[in-house]
Amino acid sequence: MSSPSHEAILRSASYLFGERGYRAVTVRDIAAKAGVSAALVIKQFRSKEKLFAAVQPDESTLAELDLPTSELGRALVFRVLMRRERGLQEPWATIPFAVLEAPSPDAARADIRERYLAAIAGLIGDRSADRRFASTVITLMIGFGESIRTLGLYDGWNFDDLASHYGAVVQTQIDACMAATLALQRSRVE
Repeated sequence: MSSPSHEAILRSASYLFGERGYRAVTVRDIAAKAGVSAALVIKQFRSKEKLFAAVQPDESTLAELDLPTSELGRALVFRVLMRRERGLQEPWATIPFAVLEAPSPDAARADIRERYLAAIAGLIGDRSADRRFASTVITLMIGFGESIRTLGLYDGWNFDDLASHYGAVVQTQIDACMAATLALQRSRVE
């Protein structure tokens, strides 16, 4: 069980890394935002690099999406909008920072790429050799999360209209994956 100071440090680090990137943020910046000492940050996380790793995008909540495949596109978009409305970190929007600002960008790229591909491919049933449908869903979601965060695109849209509109865009790839899977199954039977 984590303490309130631990959670405050994570929230502050997540926000600051997401806004400024790894190199522009100091342990003192994080401590000041969290209302704790820099020594406590180091005591709890050992280093800025380990704290950065602790707040990286997490696809583990994708497993919670226990929905029919036909509803996944809207659900993925809805989650982005809910996190934005609540002022929470948006994993899709922070993926570029997580890679480009990581102490080791190549290692971060490989790790995040594989985790997200595995999670989305499992969620939508993408069994293609190159996981092309999962790759496209990830691309669409990163673009959506980042465009809302950075450019304020879709400001003023009705929440449900936007979830339905962009969700339909994402759903096209999920449906294409399902169609390809069914076609492959049929060809194996014949």
